[in-house]
Amino acid sequence: MKPPIASYGAFANKLSANAFADVGVLGVAAYRTKTFVFVGATNTMSVRVVGSIDGGVTYPFTEHAAFDVASGATVTKTSTTPYTHLKTEFQSKVGGSHGTLSSAWFRSQW
Repeated sequence: MKPPIASYGAFANKLSANAFADVGVLGVAAYRTKTFVFVGATNTMSVRVVGSIDGGVTYPFTEHAAFDVASGATVTKTSTTPYTHLKTEFQSKVGGSHGTLSSAWFRSQW
């Protein structure tokens, strides 16, 4: 069975912590272009995207180094590097100032 040419979805909103925590994992082996859209629902957070080439067992590759997503801001990140999985992680920008991150994704074979 072939994967769809394109698909989209969203990860559940997450409340941040003082250390990097998982937002979600996306299987991307059959897709060339992967786009994430992050929205800071409350407070500024630091977000990063890491990659796996071993089926999601480990994530040793930094696809997008930590970047800020301010409250009320929208940040988009796109990747065309081949991976089996991409994982998004986030943490509070200022310790003790927890915030909520909203994130969506789109992946396509082109």
